[in-house]
Amino acid sequence: MKYNHKDIPTFTTGTFKENYFRPISDVTSSTEPSYNGPGHFEIHRRDDYRYQCREVIPANRLDFFMVNLITGGEGIKTFGLHEYYAKRGMLCFESPGKITSWQAKADNHAGYFCLFDADFFQENAQAAEIIANYPFFQVDGIGAIQLDEEEIQYFNSFFQEMEKEYLSNSLFKSDIMRAFLIIVMKKAQNLYAAGKHFGVQDNSNAGLRLTKAFTKLFNKDFESIKGFEAVPSHNLDHYASQLSVSKNHLIDTVSSVAGKPPGVLINERIVKEASQLLIHTELSIAEISYLFNFESQSYFARFYKRYMDISPSLYREREKQVKF
Repeated sequence: MKYNHKDIPTFTTGTFKENYFRPISDVTSSTEPSYNGPGHFEIHRRDDYRYQCREVIPANRLDFFMVNLITGGEGIKTFGLHEYYAKRGMLCFESPGKITSWQAKADNHAGYFCLFDADFFQENAQAAEIIANYPFFQVDGIGAIQLDEEEIQYFNSFFQEMEKEYLSNSLFKSDIMRAFLIIVMKKAQNLYAAGKHFGVQDNSNAGLRLTKAFTKLFNKDFESIKGFEAVPSHNLDHYASQLSVSKNHLIDTVSSVAGKPPGVLINERIVKEASQLLIHTELSIAEISYLFNFESQSYFARFYKRYMDISPSLYREREKQVKF
């Protein structure tokens, strides 16, 4: 079944459970542990009776991140541009706005899933940067890797430790859970970099192919930043022409697949690159503004604050304090 992107629901941390899991009759037993740290975080066992996965979960988007470790059960799972046969040993990653769906093929689900939002990392700028650049969370990124038995036990131990902290009254539970989660993601990234990733079947969908082509095209423009040269000043008309489609078709298609208009994807990349320059170089804000073709430093500052809720100068100052 094809969906118009306006028909695909977006679930929050408060609404996704009723759509992802089978109804339970004993509501008195479903009290959640208290978590009072920054942002939102939860971790649960996939074999918990409260979190028995529905047989079919139609196309949807989440407004938070989710990491799944599958040690039991099987099914067909889509993450953004890719489709997987999920089974024992699969470590899966979902990010806000990415279209996902599920079709169960074998029951007896087991393992863990944890969910968190961007604010969970708000007090750790380095961790927040890891999330922003994490390959599994990108629009066209790989959504899962396949683990061997030794690796299953290794990663399972970290999910067990996160669960212990989540259920505890530890004073530093949020810091400890965050640290374990970062280890899980960095170790998974190491496996992926070493070529340890699951063979995926691309959905033969024109919209997905167009979104991948657009993402590759605009990301290539940012390669000039490595040599501190200005990013080419290209608008959506240019990209549409390069891809042999109309601008409106490009906007509608990318919005449907990625959950965000193409202009927003480009702006988010600008903010990410500018943030790295603010942290790791001595370039002035005016020089950074020039690299991204802003007419003035003040215009760049307003643009940056709109996405980051902080001015570029205050962001640089804050990150220097974090470092030292």
